[in-house]
Amino acid sequence: MADSPITARAAAVRDDLIAPATASRELIEYSVLGVAGLGDVRERLVADSNAVAARARRRVTQLLTERHGGRRPQLSGWHSLLVFLLTFASAAPLALLGSLRLGADGLETPAAIVALVVGILQVLVALAVFSKPVPRSTLFQSQVSAALAVAGAVFGASVTSGGLPVLFLVGAAGSVIALVAYHFGRRDRDARQRIDDALETAFLDVSAEVAAERARLQEELARELSERRVDVDGIRALRSASIALLREAGNPAVDDDPASLPGTYLIAGHTSAWLPPTHRDRGVA
Repeated sequence: MADSPITARAAAVRDDLIAPATASRELIEYSVLGVAGLGDVRERLVADSNAVAARARRRVTQLLTERHGGRRPQLSGWHSLLVFLLTFASAAPLALLGSLRLGADGLETPAAIVALVVGILQVLVALAVFSKPVPRSTLFQSQVSAALAVAGAVFGASVTSGGLPVLFLVGAAGSVIALVAYHFGRRDRDARQRIDDALETAFLDVSAEVAAERARLQEELARELSERRVDVDGIRALRSASIALLREAGNPAVDDDPASLPGTYLIAGHTSAWLPPTHRDRGVA
C-alpha cells in the first residue's frame, strides 16, 4: 500500500463504482476491499451476510406463525390474506350494478350472488378466529368490506326486485356480523396490543439473533485478516480516504466508524437487508 499514494487508490475505488455519487458506504467498502486485493474476502462476507439476512426473514415468519398462526399481519397469514381478498371482492357487486347504468343487462343476479357469497365467506372466516384478536389492518379491511357491502345492498335493493334484494341484504349482514366478531375478538386490551405489535416484537427478537450472527462474522473476519497478515490500518485509511473523496463530490455516505475492521460496513449493510428500510434507518437491526 505504501507504494501508491492513498489519494490515487481512493480514486481507483471511486472509478470502480458504478454510481459513485449515490454509492452507500457498504458499496464503497466493497470496492475498497477489491482495490486492496481482498476480492475473495468481500465475496465471502457478502454471501455470509446475505445468508444471515435470509435466515432472519424466515425466523420472523416462524415467530409470527408460532405466536399468532393465520392471524399474523401483513398478508403473511391465511386469515389476513383472505380478509384482504374478500375486501376487494366486496366491491364487485357495486361494480356489476354500476354497469347497469351503462346499459348492461342481466347483471343483477350475478351481483346478488356475489354479494351473498362474500357475506357468507366473511362470516366463516371470522368464525375461524372467533374470540381471538386480529391485527388492526384486518379490522380496517373488514370495516371497508362492511361499508361496501351495505352500500351494495342499498343500491341492489333499489334496482332489483323479487328475491334479489334479500340476497344483497343477507350478504351485507354477513359482512357486518364479521366486523362485529372482529371487534369482539379485540376487546381484550393486552391481547389486542400483542397482535398490533406482533411485527415490531418479532423484529426486535430477531434483531438480537442477528446481532449475535453479526458478531460471529466479525470475529471470523478478524481472525482471517490476522492469519493473512493484512495491513488493516492501511485499508481503514483507504476506506476513510475513499469516503471523504466521494463526499467532496456530494456523496452522502458517512464514515461514522473509521476505526472499525475493514468489512464492518459490508456486514452491517447486508445483515440488515431483512428489515424494511424504515426500520434500518431507526437502527432496529
